[in-house]
Amino acid sequence: MKIIFILLLGLLITIPSAFGIPISDKTGMKFLFPVNVDGDYFSIEGTANFDAKRLDFDADNKKINLKIESSLEENVMEIVIPKNLLKGDHLTFMITSVPISITSQLSNTMAPVIPKIIHHGENNIFAILEFIGIGTHYLSVSGSIPPDSFEIIDELDYDVNNALVDSVEAIPKQNSLIVTLSEVIDDGELLITLNNVITPFSDETFYVLVNEEETDYVFEDGIMTIQFHSQAETIEIVGTHVVPEFAEIAPIMLATSLIVIIAMQRYKKLHFNSSSTF
Repeated sequence: MKIIFILLLGLLITIPSAFGIPISDKTGMKFLFPVNVDGDYFSIEGTANFDAKRLDFDADNKKINLKIESSLEENVMEIVIPKNLLKGDHLTFMITSVPISITSQLSNTMAPVIPKIIHHGENNIFAILEFIGIGTHYLSVSGSIPPDSFEIIDELDYDVNNALVDSVEAIPKQNSLIVTLSEVIDDGELLITLNNVITPFSDETFYVLVNEEETDYVFEDGIMTIQFHSQAETIEIVGTHVVPEFAEIAPIMLATSLIVIIAMQRYKKLHFNSSSTF
């Protein structure tokens, strides 16, 4: 009996706790936060390779704020959010990162996060997010009702021959993108980079139509190639979800990247001047 007790004690000492500090990118820690809204209870849960310290819910603005402490450079999380908790199922994710050393030249940075995967179920929204940085981060999630359609031609790279592209319209309710063509002079080809704006079906395929008739396509490395005939007017790409926040946060992403570049240049200049004084 003493031998068994000693063996069990040895196991307790040598096996690390599942709730300890992550030791690699593969370690996942579960989190669950209850939210009470006017007597209705919701649960926000998920798994991450960092420590989700605290969740606050802004009932007035219908916004989730999650405090994160990370010991890894590459951060990954899966999160499940009840649909009825926020204003709508059009979600916007923003991450505010606090540098380990803050100076007057380098302060907190805020940037949008486009989900690597997002799935809309009947009652919940499932998302996988990735962001970088060791230290403290604050993730905010807000929801809104998406517009019926919006123009994203300026947000996508494309190339077309024997025609012109008039517009690329995202239709969230139909989970589709509609490309409108003009001045089609002959059979042609459209190459368009989707940039994760639309997610494929579970078998990694899309449904593509030219003038509302299904057609074949090639999809490699995020670029879709579609052949069309001389009478083509519209090309529709259908998936499981259109990410409407992409068009809305693209200007924010550009502005944020410029701010970060300027801040880092100032930080490097300050560091160089400090080093040259020694």
